Amino acid sequence: MYIQMISIHGLVRGTDLEMGRDADTGGQVRYVVELAKALGECEGVEQVDLFTRLLHDKRVSRVYSQPVEPLGPRSRIVRLPCGGGKYVRKERLWPTLEEFIDQMIAFTRRENRVPTVVHGHYSDAGYVARQVASAFGVPFIFSGHSLGRAKKAYLLEQGNEEEAIEREYHISRRIAEEESSLAEAELVVVSTRYEQQALYGLYQQAATPRYEVIPPGLELSRFFPYYNYDLPGETVDETYKQARVRMTKELQRFFFRMDKPLILSVGRPEKGKNIRMLVECYGRDKELQAIANLAVFAGIRKDIEQMNPNEQEVLTEMLMLMDRYDLYGKMAAPKQHSSETDVPELYRLAASGRGIFVSPALVETFGLTLLESAATGLPFIGTRNGGPVDIVENTESGVLVDLESDPAHFLSAMKGLLTDEQRWQRLSENGINRVRERYTWRAHCEKYLESVRKLESSPAYSRPAEGRHPVAGIFSRMERLLITDVDDTLMGDRAALELFKKSIGQQRSRIGIGVATGRTIDSAKAALAECGLQDVDVVISSVGAEIHYGRRLTPDLGWASHVRYRWYPERIRSALAGLPFLTPQEPSAQRELKISYILDTRHISAEEALPRVHEALGRASAAYTAFFSHGCLLDVLPCRASKGKAIRYLSFKWGIPPNRIITAGNSGNDEDMLLGRVAGIVVGNHEQELEKLRSADWVYFAKASYAAGILEGLEHYHLL
Repeated sequence: MYIQMISIHGLVRGTDLEMGRDADTGGQVRYVVELAKALGECEGVEQVDLFTRLLHDKRVSRVYSQPVEPLGPRSRIVRLPCGGGKYVRKERLWPTLEEFIDQMIAFTRRENRVPTVVHGHYSDAGYVARQVASAFGVPFIFSGHSLGRAKKAYLLEQGNEEEAIEREYHISRRIAEEESSLAEAELVVVSTRYEQQALYGLYQQAATPRYEVIPPGLELSRFFPYYNYDLPGETVDETYKQARVRMTKELQRFFFRMDKPLILSVGRPEKGKNIRMLVECYGRDKELQAIANLAVFAGIRKDIEQMNPNEQEVLTEMLMLMDRYDLYGKMAAPKQHSSETDVPELYRLAASGRGIFVSPALVETFGLTLLESAATGLPFIGTRNGGPVDIVENTESGVLVDLESDPAHFLSAMKGLLTDEQRWQRLSENGINRVRERYTWRAHCEKYLESVRKLESSPAYSRPAEGRHPVAGIFSRMERLLITDVDDTLMGDRAALELFKKSIGQQRSRIGIGVATGRTIDSAKAALAECGLQDVDVVISSVGAEIHYGRRLTPDLGWASHVRYRWYPERIRSALAGLPFLTPQEPSAQRELKISYILDTRHISAEEALPRVHEALGRASAAYTAFFSHGCLLDVLPCRASKGKAIRYLSFKWGIPPNRIITAGNSGNDEDMLLGRVAGIVVGNHEQELEKLRSADWVYFAKASYAAGILEGLEHYHLL
């Protein structure tokens, strides 16, 4: 198997993960990295690639600028450019995801192997994975990790305005993409039954995919049981010894008495983590303060003022509560810790002193920190709303309470667990033993790979690839790709067209067919139907502004996103409105990325008119490309769009060398697709605008006209 996984946002690297640095670098990042490593060690898996963003940003580590980072002999992180090199929060990545799709398809084509499955993690990666899986005709797997509908409901409950939520989180786009991912996914992998029923159950497409509940594994080499330095013969890795010393010194800065048990909490500074309730419960109860110290590790920070507003609010509130209840000497709020070594050692440090771990979040989709603490022998207290229900059912290593409606129960649960030694010992031993039985990466991977094998053997994927219209499969089988203009090139001579169809039909197993036309996609579709050529592989329409694939005419969203750069259509229309010799073409000829005019040459020549067009557009500061053809048609497109640029884009995206592409045309808007390293054919009935190409390398001027001229050119290049 070749498994592709995608996790775009956050800081993703193989070691020393920066957990808690920000809202985007959390449990999902650790999950995907550890899953990729574990799958790469499984029999039957040839390669696992985890795709994420390539960053060039002085504010983050240099490792994020490495295109490839090995995770193991058969697993690696692959970083691709997307939306520039700056590290930005996930909500700002939506407009740039088509670039990631194109880069991932191009990378896969260069690797010269088709993935077995493509697995997208979170809504943004789900969007990317759908497109990539569709391109290669393979199954798409989705894991949401957290979902937009639940997020929106929570934010509204907190008193946020819907308009503000939309502006901050682009929540409607996120929810729409989650609906689409559920509609198209062959499999949705979830961690708990709660996740499937309560979170995915909010969606219209909830019942469409097949679900597999596969609890994540735990890196047991890090989360081993607590130990005591005083016992003779105790051997522990030096790295963790150093972490114990480091964390002990850090806590000593805050506590008057280090001999008391520790109430430990670790999590990001988010409102949903409910840190306020924990500090208030502890601050109001003198008995609890006498029993234990409190340590809250709320993310990693240098300066609160430099953090985002939500994190600022949570941390400021925590410190103000600490001051209000005068918890100095009893509560610690450290600023720094390492997720790799310090956090596991914090669990063990708390366990060795008979402390407890507390996650005060009102709802937990899974509850990874609870599982981590249980594995070290540290009993936990968490919410009964969500995934912790499954953890307690499987391990019997903690206590669940209704944090939202029963704070008193939360307080009594903490006191009870801290003072009942027999119960503490039973929960501690259960956690150590049962986590190792139920939550291993080996067990997770076995179930995951079993699910993938079911997808491979399903009827949908046992059909020939053509039945699924995988674009990548179409292009990978081509020896050559012929792209021809339609009007007065392919069309114009019915007898020649029929001969062309017959000759090309005999070569279709090795020669792909595409058209590049000034027509809109609807008009091009009608023309191809008239020609009897509905099975073309690619249609470049609107003079290169749009690309569609196959009989279904699936749009290339990556190309649309690419050419939209600096496109201001209203500026163009306004700039050209004052030129009396230009008349807009009919509405059906206008497109989002193409503005079309008729040039009236009765009172002005094209040679005089076109400089005035460019002058007007220059004054408007509009980035554009203009094409004049057939002596009277003017098309204005984005600066990145043209037939030739579209062909070069296809060459890059699908790994088709330019010297395997043949182009044919007859007019001025065909000029740039005839040039370069492609084999160009100019048909005999060409317009005067193309005469200047006679001296160009690799442009053949046919004597025959229309489709007969295309055939003559193909014979010239020894392709028939």
